[in-house]
Parts: sequence; structure tokens; C-alpha cells
Amino acid sequence: MSVPYLPLEAWNKHWQLDGSRVRCRLCNHVQDLTQAGAFTHAPYCKARTVEPQYPSRELAVLLQQKIQAGLY
Repeated sequence: MSVPYLPLEAWNKHWQLDGSRVRCRLCNHVQDLTQAGAFTHAPYCKARTVEPQYPSRELAVLLQQKIQAGLY
């Protein structure tokens, strides 16, 4: 039986992995996972915030936490 990892599920509600790229689920803009800068949404995207978003960094942290917790 798999154990759900809620932070990863929350990340997945906003972002989608597409090979080596991450995609915003609302505006479908994509960015390479290796790109260091903040994610660039479409101008009309409701997911845009004042704070810069770094989905690749967030994913890396979540996966590291999952590994350290022995869930992966």
C-alpha cells in the first residue's frame, strides 16, 4: 500500500511534469526544470502571484524530504 505524500500532491495540483519541463496547470506555460529563474506564467494566469515561484526548487525539496522520511 502506498502512503500519500500530501506536500507532493499539493505541488502536483499546480504543476505538471512534462519530461524535463514543468508546466503550469492553469496557463500551460512551460519551463525547463534546469532553468534557475522564476517561473513565467501567461499574463492572464490566475496562478501568477506577487511572489516569484520556483516549481523545480520546490519539487527538489519535496523529493528530498520524502526520501529522508523513508517514503521513497
